[in-house]
Amino acid sequence: MFISHSTRGDAYATAVRSQVVHGLRERGYDVLVDADRLLPGEKWHPRLYEWLLECRAAVVLLNRAALASGWVHREVDILMWRHHFNRSFFVLPAPVGDVAPEDMTAAGFEDLMSLQLVQRTGAGDAGTEPPDPAEAAAVIVRAFPPLPALPDDDDPVRRWAEDITAQLSQVRTMSRLARMGRALGMHDRYLAGAPVTDVSCGFLAAQMLHTHDAVALRNAVGEIARHMDSTALDQLVQLVLPVWIDATSARHVLPDGDGTGPRTVVLSVRNPDTGEYYLGRAFCMDHSRYWPIVVTAPPPGEEDPEEELRYRCERTIRARFGMTDREPLASAPQLPNCDTYVVIFAEHCSLDESERVVDWLHGQIPWLHILLIPREELTDDDPRPGRLAGAALLVPPFGADDERIAIRVAYGMLNDWSHGRGGEEDRPGRARGRG
Repeated sequence: MFISHSTRGDAYATAVRSQVVHGLRERGYDVLVDADRLLPGEKWHPRLYEWLLECRAAVVLLNRAALASGWVHREVDILMWRHHFNRSFFVLPAPVGDVAPEDMTAAGFEDLMSLQLVQRTGAGDAGTEPPDPAEAAAVIVRAFPPLPALPDDDDPVRRWAEDITAQLSQVRTMSRLARMGRALGMHDRYLAGAPVTDVSCGFLAAQMLHTHDAVALRNAVGEIARHMDSTALDQLVQLVLPVWIDATSARHVLPDGDGTGPRTVVLSVRNPDTGEYYLGRAFCMDHSRYWPIVVTAPPPGEEDPEEELRYRCERTIRARFGMTDREPLASAPQLPNCDTYVVIFAEHCSLDESERVVDWLHGQIPWLHILLIPREELTDDDPRPGRLAGAALLVPPFGADDERIAIRVAYGMLNDWSHGRGGEEDRPGRARGRG
């Protein structure tokens, strides 16, 4: 069980946290809590990410410091990513002190509001004394339900880390794992000693999933590439290709709520491959859960780029579903327990033209999820027409140069280390529906 918090400098919240840890341990839980948080000069405590992937439940203590903490936001994003796929993964938000639900919303913790909040464990009004820390902690501990004896296997985030771990375990020269850790930017304090015991494959797998630097990822794989079987190396490369996409950002392409309605996202990037990497990152490279159909832009100079883009959408979808021209497009079969995404690269269409294509496509197949890559770079302040006004706008936390470097590095990894050698039909998604 993981406890997310930011209690440094808050004596009351620190006391509540200590009592929560004590109470949960008394109930038999193995509690993971980093009371010291980050060490001086460290960007991220490496063990934290491993804990976030391994834990079976979490408590989020939300005092004023936590609301303003970038680290707590990151932890909550990862926890809610896991909760999206696995509803039995329990996340318990616990306001502490004078924090109210409206404060959580204002601080950007809207996702937590969809969960059952613990009764507020602190002062309700300014000037009133908060309850005794032991009393406040007891409310949180009582709200925590018994966990099943065995973890739920339906957790793609954990399975993704386990799949990467399985490939890393096939490295023949184990001393190379420490070199790999250094390439990932890990401090020597986590790499000292015997590599087999101190640098576990699971630990490195967790760090790879947190590596958003494509060049560092390539260098890390390069440290072990000649020390493992080519099949295992190929599998590793395929598994880690999308990790340069930030998980916090990628989570927003997932379907809303229970996933029954279509999701439309405007993704402000420059390359359709980036759209596929977003899906791979969001869905943990579990291809049983998502199906990408990528429609490229019509060539420049078309008399009617909107009509050409619509034609390409129809032809690509028909090809993907094995449909003839005689069958109505609306008869496309919906795959059970699998989200179908159409990634539309509208490089030569205006935003109005793109919106009309999206509207037409949803009119034909209402259950499709659409990831639109527009011609223009958009911000939250830019007006969007029609159906796109209500779509989610996703502006990635990287620039165009970073995107180009990451795409080039990914191609290089496929060329150097994949059985497909990076050919057009072997790149992720290319054989699955390019128009």
